[in-house]
Amino acid sequence: MRHLMPPAWRHARPFRAKRQRLRGGGDRPRQSGVTLIGLMIGMLVGILVLTGALSVYLLIAKGARANIQQARLNQELRAALEVMQQDIRRAGYWDFADTNQDGDSNGDGALTWRDLGVNAGGSGAFDTNGDGTTDDQDLHPLNNPFQRQYGPINNDLCIGTDSSTGACVAEDCTATNATGDCLTGIQTGSCITYTYDSDQDGRIGVRACDLDADEADCPRPAGPPFDTANHEPYAWRPWYPPADEEKTKAIAMEMFGYRLRGGGIDMRVGWSNHSDVSFGCDSGRWEGITSSEITVAHLEFTLTTLLRNANPAKSRTDTCATGDLCQRIRSVGITLTGHLAQDESTRQTLSALVAVRNDRYLQAP
Repeated sequence: MRHLMPPAWRHARPFRAKRQRLRGGGDRPRQSGVTLIGLMIGMLVGILVLTGALSVYLLIAKGARANIQQARLNQELRAALEVMQQDIRRAGYWDFADTNQDGDSNGDGALTWRDLGVNAGGSGAFDTNGDGTTDDQDLHPLNNPFQRQYGPINNDLCIGTDSSTGACVAEDCTATNATGDCLTGIQTGSCITYTYDSDQDGRIGVRACDLDADEADCPRPAGPPFDTANHEPYAWRPWYPPADEEKTKAIAMEMFGYRLRGGGIDMRVGWSNHSDVSFGCDSGRWEGITSSEITVAHLEFTLTTLLRNANPAKSRTDTCATGDLCQRIRSVGITLTGHLAQDESTRQTLSALVAVRNDRYLQAP
């Protein structure tokens, strides 16, 4: 016969077992989560991954910064090189035909010596060839004032121009003809000067005076080549229309140059003042065309001149004899090296060759 458990005993056993479990006896419930060791390992792995990602980011950022710096340096050097190229190739240009009719001050439809400050009788000071006479020959291409030297002022393309004498650096002959006369000459230096007719008025403008300055404020210079009545072929002040008409023409500064100075490239922008009558690498007013953030370590101009006989009855390599027309074909090589001012490792070198458009012609004496 089945014995029935009293109600009190039936409820006591589960209570005792529960109490034993609470005291540490019996089976414990399973716990879930991350242990301290696992947490530390996870953090270490995360730090390693983050460090690697940060290193890659810094490496990419450093490379991008270096590329940006190199690109900026390259852009500034190329800009300076382009400016010099475009300007130097114009050296010696003279609008002796007055293609824009800008120099026809008397309105007769042509540029003649009568437009250049002389009277109808032929007296005056416009004398490009220096023969003491003002005539039609003074507008002949052979007498281009932008390719001539007047006293100490050398308007022709010149390397290392000395402002006191107009002398250029010595020319080295690299090729000769059968009789030993030079066919190819080379000059090198870090400064170049030249002139060209930028305003197409036939005269060399020097822009030493303000447009509204009168003769007392800006007197005309004395001494050669400015001691003639009209200072031909130079325009010191606005020179036409003639004095009895309203002056509307402002002269343009037409005496140019580039040089290396103090880790930068300078461009000649004018005369120092109205009493400055010199033209060279060591005179005049210059302004930098490169920023202080880059250093130009090297600038070299190489002027190569090919001397050829232009007499159609002779060989091009024949020596120019008396009466022969001699042609000087010129080109200028430019080599430019620079780096960022704070980082010499960014050094770059660029070069270009400029074909001068205006050959110089001389009549052999």
